[in-house]
Amino acid sequence: MFGKLNFLLLLLLLFLHQCTDYDLEFGTECLQLALKYCRTKAKLVEGSPDLWKVTYKRDLYAAESIIKEIISQEICVVMDSKEDNKHVGHLLEEVLKSELNHVKVTSEALCHAGRHLQQIILDQCYNFVCVNVMTSDFQETQKLLSMLEESNLSILYPVVVVSVHFLDFKLVPPSQKIENLMHIKEFSKKVKERNILLYGLLISYPQDEQKLQESLRQGAIIIASLVKERNSGLIGQLLIA
Repeated sequence: MFGKLNFLLLLLLLFLHQCTDYDLEFGTECLQLALKYCRTKAKLVEGSPDLWKVTYKRDLYAAESIIKEIISQEICVVMDSKEDNKHVGHLLEEVLKSELNHVKVTSEALCHAGRHLQQIILDQCYNFVCVNVMTSDFQETQKLLSMLEESNLSILYPVVVVSVHFLDFKLVPPSQKIENLMHIKEFSKKVKERNILLYGLLISYPQDEQKLQESLRQGAIIIASLVKERNSGLIGQLLIA
């Protein structure tokens, strides 16, 4: 490996030494210049469709779009219990799988030190849906945010976190619930500095089965949009499905 590296560096130095100022300024076809000055053979290697050279500023926007598409292909639903199959978080997971059949949707428990969740973070999943049931605080979401901050996952690309709250409005007046949930603005400003985009989603629960399924479907559509667009202008907002 060391010998190959030295050879490549030698070719690069030879290339730079022999290129004219005009070549370096306008010679965008690097292969042609390498063939001309390095006297080396080239081999055509097939690449992926999204592999191309950035030459103009507009190419950067195309690259950004492709990166967004790539990192939006997996969503992890995080909840406080994985053992309970009746957990409403699993209902949301199933609806997400149904509505977003082109996206890989998985679920993990936030308890037990979150070892499996930490592995998902290490595997570079950039989209998380944190489910909070029957509570208006952000304990589960804060735990997830702490794990993401410690991982430094968001150094290269922004990480999307949707804090989903299933609330029973019969127990507490809606105004009080929403007021408590508005603390999401404070959290979102803090984690935005670490390139983490935090959004809020509120779903009324329990409902009759038909209404709940419709709310879950609307919630899945909202989540899909947030994950795909990664709009920093909507961070800290409390959306209602």
